[in-house]
Amino acid sequence: MSRTTDPVLLSAFKALCSLLEWSWGEFARALGLSRNTLHRIEKGLSKLSEEKQEKAKAILGVTPEEFEAAVHLATLIFNRRNAGIASPAPGSRRARLAKHFDAAVRDTRAFLESRIRAIEVDEAKEEAEQLWKELATRPQKERILRVETCDEFLTPAFIARVCDESVKAAAKRASDSVDLGNLALKVAERAPGTEAQRAGRLWQAWAFVGNAHRVCNEFGEADLAFASSGETGKLGEGEEPEFFDPARPLDLEASLRRNQGRFRDALLLLDRGLQICWPSSRSRILLQQATTLEQNGDPGKAMAALEEARPAIERGEGEPRSRWVLNFNVVKNLVHLDRGAEAEARLPEVRTLAAELGNNLDLLRTRALGGQVLAVAGHRSLALRELRAVRLEFSALFLRADSAVVGLNEAAILLSEGRNVEVRALTSEMRPVFNTLGLERQSLAAVRLFLEAVERDAATVALAREAARCICRLPRRS
Repeated sequence: MSRTTDPVLLSAFKALCSLLEWSWGEFARALGLSRNTLHRIEKGLSKLSEEKQEKAKAILGVTPEEFEAAVHLATLIFNRRNAGIASPAPGSRRARLAKHFDAAVRDTRAFLESRIRAIEVDEAKEEAEQLWKELATRPQKERILRVETCDEFLTPAFIARVCDESVKAAAKRASDSVDLGNLALKVAERAPGTEAQRAGRLWQAWAFVGNAHRVCNEFGEADLAFASSGETGKLGEGEEPEFFDPARPLDLEASLRRNQGRFRDALLLLDRGLQICWPSSRSRILLQQATTLEQNGDPGKAMAALEEARPAIERGEGEPRSRWVLNFNVVKNLVHLDRGAEAEARLPEVRTLAAELGNNLDLLRTRALGGQVLAVAGHRSLALRELRAVRLEFSALFLRADSAVVGLNEAAILLSEGRNVEVRALTSEMRPVFNTLGLERQSLAAVRLFLEAVERDAATVALAREAARCICRLPRRS
């Protein structure tokens, strides 16, 4: 065959790598070439030697005929028009043959293009990971300077990687989450692309900025960020789906609306997200939907959402922590439904999963849930002892929202036994915790009502539970 251009050869090797389940990075290392060299070859700036071609075929284990076919198909992608070939007369046998042949070529070309695109996406993600490692330990000012002066950072894969890192940081240090959200936004503003691509990237980046401010309890700034996200999303939604889940901005905004007590808005966003999300994201959104329904006082519907999420989570989809979250919330809703025997039967699995994860906060929250299960099963003295111990541990960790929720659960048990004097002593002990939560906020009105009722000796179990549900809506460390 005639001399094939090096970019076409690279495309043929990419397709073969994808079909044979080789990553592009593994192939480059086995071939003894840097990815930068492969980039230059792909752009026609360098040559792939005959020796390297033969080594590549040997690495992949393809026959000469298989390689010839891959090159031919790659050539079809680069030369979509067969210039100089006269069209056959309409209705002739040649025309009928050409029609079937062209259809076969289109199908094969589409398949090959998808395989090449898949390996290019994997390559882009690997490069983004390396770029992130370069920036991870640098202070924010240096990160901003790097992305403003180096075009290699201006890719959708890198934007997506930083957005993911922003969510991870939110569980540890909220201010880091804001820095990372702003870094993703800075890259999205500078990255080249079509108008729709740029809008899609900005839609995603603004949503992660908004989520970071939500975690910081800066709801005003979060509202502004999601307003900006919504404006760009009208044009860019669904662009570059290999890198950006189109449902992600929706479920992040739903978290804010839930924290604000705007449950209807949150559920509408989640319903829309379920219609357009990546399949791998569906279980996560269902878990969020269940949390929203539970906090809105509808444990029955929350249980239905959890059970819908169960098959995918049991298959291992989602994050490793998803199984614990699923089972934890099932038991929590069984408690709300006063189905103590079922909650007690399911609690050991929650404990086992928490122990496997080894996350101290998950273990503490599992203990708190165990205290609630003891109470609904009628073991109130044991429940109070366990809840008090957990509350003090949360306080020692400065997790005031968690401490307050546990304390309100203690108060509900005491009120159910008519022990109002002890409730008054408990709320007096916890007053500093409540104050640090910012009781002047409208979103904590239920807590203020409960504390006022305690002072009038008019507190009820229902008021205590509503106050606890109110605090549960606050952003928390995961």
